[in-house]
Amino acid sequence: MKLKMKVIWGLVLFSVVSFAEEPTDVFGFQKFFETKPGSVSWTSEHWANGHARTFADWSDDPDDPLQWSDSRGVDGEGYKVDGEGVMQMLGVGPRFHINGQREWAPQKQFFLNTEYTAYFMRNETVGKNYGGMVVGVRSGALGHGSSGGNNCDANTYYARFRNDGRWDFEKEWKHPASYYRSGSGIGKQDPLWGGEPLPLNKWIGMKYIVYNKDESTVRLELYIDSTSNATPPGKWELVGSAEDSGKDWSGAEAGAAKIDGCKDYNGLENAFDAILKGGGVIIMRTDEDHPFYKFVSVREIDPSLPIKADSTIAIRPASRHAAKSVHEKLNIKFFDLLGRRASKR
Repeated sequence: MKLKMKVIWGLVLFSVVSFAEEPTDVFGFQKFFETKPGSVSWTSEHWANGHARTFADWSDDPDDPLQWSDSRGVDGEGYKVDGEGVMQMLGVGPRFHINGQREWAPQKQFFLNTEYTAYFMRNETVGKNYGGMVVGVRSGALGHGSSGGNNCDANTYYARFRNDGRWDFEKEWKHPASYYRSGSGIGKQDPLWGGEPLPLNKWIGMKYIVYNKDESTVRLELYIDSTSNATPPGKWELVGSAEDSGKDWSGAEAGAAKIDGCKDYNGLENAFDAILKGGGVIIMRTDEDHPFYKFVSVREIDPSLPIKADSTIAIRPASRHAAKSVHEKLNIKFFDLLGRRASKR
């Protein structure tokens, strides 16, 4: 009987170990939260399939196995993939959508509670101040001036490492009206590089996590890796976080209280409402510059399950809940944006 119990217990332990989620993504970069069971993740692995290509005129990436790469933009000049893992944005106003709800896609995914990770390189000093590494979540596929769509379906939370060197979160209910916030408050855009613009020829990592904290509140967390040069598992530092409970952060022009012209279409009127669902699409965009991206991954997460990180990775507790459950147990190291060891804050 004892031998039988040992065998059963051993099988149980084996099962737990076998099904534990890997703490890093397909590229080797640290995950912060576990992937939601049954969900489908998108990665840019197919950018490294040896097939150099350009897809333009609003055509899609023919090599995306999920067929979620939705090419949009101002002029349709598109995107250039080198076949070795790097994509370059082209044209005046590129808009790269990751849309897991296309009717012809072999698998589908609505992105709600999301962990986005990517590396970005700015290669020229041109570009709008508000351009740069700009990523939106919960967006509507046809809500940004697209033919056949309605601008009242924009419903996006953006994170921006801006060309002018500042960072912010931007909330947009109806395109193109929006309002922003940063670490110092609503209507603020904090400097990220000591007053200097976004650096050139440097791989900069962004980890952007957005999830519903409860039935009325959305939490946004933004991290940066500016020192590893896109070397796994990354060296992540918290840039800032925010919570939108529908009380004080408008998603309309200049912080207006009302959304104009949407009430009769979809009932939207209160610009302070939190975007609790949105449209499930991810957007990568910029304006009048042509940056590079690599190591992109998008996962639907379970925000109640933070992943234990390697103690050599410089991360901060993502939330009080995460700190109590996992991260406070680690020997976490802290670095500033130039890679210098910093005091624990």
